[in-house]
Amino acid sequence: MTTAVLDRTKTFDAGRAVLQDYLSGYPASLTVSQTASLKDAVFADQIAADAHVLVYQREDRLIAFPMSVVLSYNVIQGEHDQQPWMMTFCNACNTGMVFDPTSDGRRLHFQRRGSYDGLLLIWDEETDSYWQHITGECLYGSSAGKQLNILTTTRHMTAAEVLAQDKNALLITSPLTEEQQALSKMMEKMRAKPERVEAGIIDTIAQEDTRRPRFELGLGLWQGEKSIFYPLVMLHMHNNALLTEFEGRRLLIYNLPDAIAPVAVYADAKRVTWHEDVLHLDSGATIKNHLYYTPDGQAQPLEKPSQLLMRWYGFALTFPGCALPNLG
Repeated sequence: MTTAVLDRTKTFDAGRAVLQDYLSGYPASLTVSQTASLKDAVFADQIAADAHVLVYQREDRLIAFPMSVVLSYNVIQGEHDQQPWMMTFCNACNTGMVFDPTSDGRRLHFQRRGSYDGLLLIWDEETDSYWQHITGECLYGSSAGKQLNILTTTRHMTAAEVLAQDKNALLITSPLTEEQQALSKMMEKMRAKPERVEAGIIDTIAQEDTRRPRFELGLGLWQGEKSIFYPLVMLHMHNNALLTEFEGRRLLIYNLPDAIAPVAVYADAKRVTWHEDVLHLDSGATIKNHLYYTPDGQAQPLEKPSQLLMRWYGFALTFPGCALPNLG
């Protein structure tokens, strides 16, 4: 990762970067300290079962954030058992990450601040520096060349999908003002159709990878120095269950009925079939609610490469030269 940081820092062009908050006047970050039971919140009608949430996994627990809150702030920070965390989300590229916000032994406080390569830039108030929101690389400012530690990726789910996988899932939320609710709705339209702000995105990009349509959604995977982007259309062509290989291992990419995002898992199988919402592998194992069951019915966690549901332009600019599968 060190070489990538140095290369990006050396080539950073402040002239085509937006170095101020494009949503000036609205809060650009949220600090949270309270969690609640997602199950209780759904039962109390505080959040709808089909509500879109952004999720990350901490050990064996899923932690969900309402997308309305995520879209309003773009940067959310907190702490779990003395472990600080910071989550990002870019409304244009449709994805985000979770980092340890500590650098050189000091906890940094981040907020939304502009864009570069069509992607969200985050800024920390302690060192007055700008960071890439997916890799955690500092691109500009006194911390240039530093690297945040990635804790995990995020995933798009519904509240019901989260609870089917983890009945003890946690919800982190915060009330929005009327102005923030209106902003969130506006940002949802932008997230769903980034063509609305296409000119602004293009202005911050020097050279674009045109192998796929700019705003195409797909599942981007990476492991070490290898990365590959699977367009959603390819998954649909294979009945939402695609068997392939990645880094010399058998890989299954699937999308459960009514799920927002597909999932890529390592699975030793040559054939899979759907039985309603359960995937049956030719090994006798099954996958249900994102849990792997051995032939004798024992539940095991799924092993996955790093992955994000993301728009093509953003993944290709974050992982230059990424591979594409044969779409023939």
